[in-house]
Amino acid sequence: MMETIKKWWRCCRRWPAHLKLKIMRYVVMNLFLAVLNYATSPHCWWVGWVALGWGLSLSMEIISWYYTDKEEK
Repeated sequence: MMETIKKWWRCCRRWPAHLKLKIMRYVVMNLFLAVLNYATSPHCWWVGWVALGWGLSLSMEIISWYYTDKEEK
């Protein structure tokens, strides 16, 4: 288990800049959308659907990068 965690952290340290940028963009934009959602319609939290869809797409891209990177070596 610890070896898996160590491998994951080694992998995270060498993530490409474009993936780090996409993750930062995801966090910042979803925070902005959450504030906007709270200000305009606090009774209906539509921002959760946006975060879920975008997060699924982002996680698929990270998984794709992880396995593609392993195959190239």
